[in-house]
Amino acid sequence: MGKENWYSMEFRQAKVTKIVKETSDIYSIQMEIPEGYTWRAGQYAIWQLQDYVAPEGEKEDRVFTIASAMEDHFLMFSTRIADQHSWFKDILLRQLEAGDTILVSAPLGEMDIDMEGKERSLLIAGGIGVTPIRSLLRHYSSNNVPMHKIQLLYADNRGEFAYGDFWKQIEGKMPNVKLQLLTDSNVFAEKARNYAVSHGNEAEYLIAGSPGMNQAFKESLTEAGVSGGNMKTDEFFGYE
Repeated sequence: MGKENWYSMEFRQAKVTKIVKETSDIYSIQMEIPEGYTWRAGQYAIWQLQDYVAPEGEKEDRVFTIASAMEDHFLMFSTRIADQHSWFKDILLRQLEAGDTILVSAPLGEMDIDMEGKERSLLIAGGIGVTPIRSLLRHYSSNNVPMHKIQLLYADNRGEFAYGDFWKQIEGKMPNVKLQLLTDSNVFAEKARNYAVSHGNEAEYLIAGSPGMNQAFKESLTEAGVSGGNMKTDEFFGYE
């Protein structure tokens, strides 16, 4: 769906239940699931702040991946709020509180792990791009395919990783998942390339990060012999 059609979409009311500070500047907004609202792990949605009017020149909505899965029994998105940020994120940081309402569109997009068609997957996540990975692994922790080998490379150059307790839960529930937390961008790129050289097109590759990061990894994997059909990227409009 193109952006020109966003404003014709129906939005649902989601009541905020909790705001979690994941790292020094990453916040998760948890909400009740609106009645009848469903989504698939890995999808994203458009979010609007009810009762707030965007200043002139500012967008009234943002696109964030749905960071939770249906199995969580709550709706959640996470976002990084830097020192310089938009009015939308300023509301999230300074004014939003439990009991407030956020408007959410129907879920959009498609990003999934091919548990049946492939024997292994490499998940490549940079910074706040880890949100769809969190959703997918939460879903599959309840619907696991134990023979499918998953390696997750999650990098943050500041060494601040969101969802700390969640990764421990995944390691306990999904022994087929190997998680590596990385702080060096060169090591990050090298590990992904080495994996591609070893497994080639026998694996699939999910890439979730900034547009620049996504493009760099696609080029590196292509050079290592991976076909485009075996790569999936999260578009991550939230970087715009």
